[in-house]
Amino acid sequence: FCVPMQKHYEPLLQSFQTQLCQRLALKGRVLLAAEGINGTLSASSEEALQAYIDEMNRFELLQRCGMPPTDDDGKEDDLARCAEYLFRGVDWKLSAATNTTTTTEPFPDLKIRVVKEIISTGGSVKVDEIPKLGGTHLSPSQFHDAIIHDDNVVLIDVRNTFEYDIGHFVNPKTNDVALNPETVTFSSFEDTFCARRAEELKKKKVLMYCTGGIRCEKASVMLKRKGVQDVSQLQGGIHRYLEEYGEGGLFRGLNFVFDQRVDQQHATASREIVGRCIECSTPYDEISGSRLCTVCRDLVLVCPDCCARSREYHCKRHQAWKNCYFTFLDTFDQTELKAQNEELGRLRDTYTTKNVRKTLFRQMEKVHNRIVQLDNGSEMVDKSAPRRCRSCMETSDVCNGLCWGFWKSRQGTSKGLDPILPIEIGDCVEPGPNWNTSRYGRTTTTNDMPRRGNVVEVKQWGMGGDENDCVLIEWDDDDCKTLQPYRWGAIGGNGSRHYDVQKVDSSKLQI
Repeated sequence: FCVPMQKHYEPLLQSFQTQLCQRLALKGRVLLAAEGINGTLSASSEEALQAYIDEMNRFELLQRCGMPPTDDDGKEDDLARCAEYLFRGVDWKLSAATNTTTTTEPFPDLKIRVVKEIISTGGSVKVDEIPKLGGTHLSPSQFHDAIIHDDNVVLIDVRNTFEYDIGHFVNPKTNDVALNPETVTFSSFEDTFCARRAEELKKKKVLMYCTGGIRCEKASVMLKRKGVQDVSQLQGGIHRYLEEYGEGGLFRGLNFVFDQRVDQQHATASREIVGRCIECSTPYDEISGSRLCTVCRDLVLVCPDCCARSREYHCKRHQAWKNCYFTFLDTFDQTELKAQNEELGRLRDTYTTKNVRKTLFRQMEKVHNRIVQLDNGSEMVDKSAPRRCRSCMETSDVCNGLCWGFWKSRQGTSKGLDPILPIEIGDCVEPGPNWNTSRYGRTTTTNDMPRRGNVVEVKQWGMGGDENDCVLIEWDDDDCKTLQPYRWGAIGGNGSRHYDVQKVDSSKLQI
């Protein structure tokens, strides 16, 4: 937005977005903040998407939502000047989902959230700093020419490591690949990459890029605040560049997108594969939500052969931990666990970062407790224990690993199964027969009372389904009133229905 939006409008804009998307049967993810709007939406027709764009372009804030509460700082004048054009500056990008290998939609549902920042920096970059300190915007052709003709260019990819790993720009004159800041979250870009590399970049012409251009708006501010003055950014990001140049340009590999397509539609069987399997270094670029680092849950590139040999995966940052840090300890005996604990202790002594040391210490405690359980006979070693999903902790026969975020999809058919048990908004529920304490925590409150909550929405658990097999619950003991999704008859990979919660018998309810 041209001026920061007052918080007064956030719930009103969220309601407008929700009603508009539901009316047009759109699915996807939209983030709203005082600084702007960002998201991706999918529809079954171009007409529905165009209707959304048209409605957004017609939106007039003051007419729809009225004036905010009065103050004396003159912001109303700024607001009145910009409100008419609130959404007219959006850089709309359209693409087809025809390169997906299934018939499912890019998103399982619709989520519209109000957040503090659409690109999180921990509050270090304010929206009004962007016009003053942001980088110079270059069109795809200008960006392309700058790489080719300027000898003092440095390319910086401001995306996350797993995005960089499957695709990035390459300077054709030097064959140098873009710099990888090696960030897991964008908020760490300033304190790690900028602080470490700013001095050497001060005499360079910096060209930065990201998926669609949004992250560069703040990344350029971060770098220029460190004294790097010649900073330019790719307008519209890789998305716009590929629209213009396709595989004939300077971008190699795939452009990761945060939906079921996984990569923007430009991939072909003959494409250059720049990704490498983390285990064997075989060329490989297929990212899946089922392959996560067991330590940090970052996405990891692992080829099918290595998947078959590995029970758990470790990202680049945690390769040194691959022989001692495991989420699931049921296959290890006491000797193996003691060796893990010794190595965890040695690793802990090499780090000074408090959070990293705490993570390793907690794992040491976990391993120690497992050893005690094996010694006293309360637990047994199970060398043939089934694999488990790192996200939901279910066994592989129940979950294929695609149970979170936009990856979430239906895992079975309802043919021959009993109908889903009835449930309605307002029903009181408690932990049910398939409640997983590893994922959801205790079944009781801190006072050892049964945990209770109420259904606030009934919806589909994942994509490809035709049943409402998921419920959102607001728990009585959650002061933040966070809505959590739980399976209500969702079908697992083993073909059975799963109920994470169950309705409370009315006779147990106190009046």
